[in-house]
Amino acid sequence: MKALLAVLVLGLSVPAGAQDAAALEESVSTVAVPGGSELSVVVSKQPGSKPAVAALLFPGYPGVLRVQSDAGKPTYQLRGNFLVRARRHLVSDKILTVMVDCPKARWENCDDAYRTSDQHVQDMGAVIDKVKADYGVSKIYVVGTSYGTVSSAFLALRLGGRIDGAVHTSTFTDPRFGRLAHGMPMRDFKWTAVTVDQLFVHHKDDPCPLTQYRSIVARKGNAPLVTVQGSKGARGEPCEAFSAHGFVGRERPVMLAISDWILERKVQETVGADSSED
Repeated sequence: MKALLAVLVLGLSVPAGAQDAAALEESVSTVAVPGGSELSVVVSKQPGSKPAVAALLFPGYPGVLRVQSDAGKPTYQLRGNFLVRARRHLVSDKILTVMVDCPKARWENCDDAYRTSDQHVQDMGAVIDKVKADYGVSKIYVVGTSYGTVSSAFLALRLGGRIDGAVHTSTFTDPRFGRLAHGMPMRDFKWTAVTVDQLFVHHKDDPCPLTQYRSIVARKGNAPLVTVQGSKGARGEPCEAFSAHGFVGRERPVMLAISDWILERKVQETVGADSSED
């Protein structure tokens, strides 16, 4: 388990190219959350646009972005994470993205206990209020990947009418027991108990033992599933961000499929089989 944990941390911390957000208008927004801490987010939008939809992004393990502002520009970690590096493909004139950090008081331990707690729900309620007030959006979606689906799952279950839907990618379904185990609440999570609309996105050949394709197929209930095929430039260990687990080489078609569902409830059952989609 120690080795697997190290792989997850390494895989989600690999820097992406310097141009990953070059065309985006980005800003840091800091929210005073219940409990006395602060939580910062990075808002990304097309210059001059007025989107009606905000997608709150929850990256994979450990989920701590350490967001700060340096000379007015956002700085953050986990740049290699799928949601972080590919968000530019989700941003449009209709959708802005909000990369959600953990509260500063949780930077050293943004764990299962927090992600499944009333505090997390209250904190995200404060973030939603801030984003709606500052950016004029009317609809909110939560989007998680890998360990971040602990947040997207429990927020979908508990935020109810505060959000309009949830997207879970490379969903955490098969956590391992042990001293360094994480994601354990996902082992028995009841997806069918969620009342808001949900979309699952999963690579058919996801090599990570913690996020098995067959598991989400068996447990998702009637929620739609986008199956991702193929990859380009895959490298690293099974649970790293640049394997099929992180949709490497299929970032654009995956994000466009998510956008189609958010805006129109259109479901592309399979994406990525045609390499020309990259």
